[in-house]
Amino acid sequence: MKLLTPLKAIRANCLECCDSSAKAVAYCTCDGKNSTACVFWPYRFGKRPETAAQKYGAAMLNPAEMPGPGVLLESLPTNPREWAASKARVA
Repeated sequence: MKLLTPLKAIRANCLECCDSSAKAVAYCTCDGKNSTACVFWPYRFGKRPETAAQKYGAAMLNPAEMPGPGVLLESLPTNPREWAASKARVA
């Protein structure tokens, strides 16, 4: 059995929760604004929130800027950076 670091274990948990869909994990609605709050939500990328914000954009870690539960997952970009960049252009 391979031991995981705490951040990798959180990522594995999030993937299991979202049926192994990395896209569903990125746009997870359990942010406390769109759905019930999950304590793992800020760590769902398997990185510290500060590192994830630098890599994917701050919009991916701000519940107010995340797409709501009514948005179809298929309509969102596969790369979370594209979503964050589009939110930055609007602001």
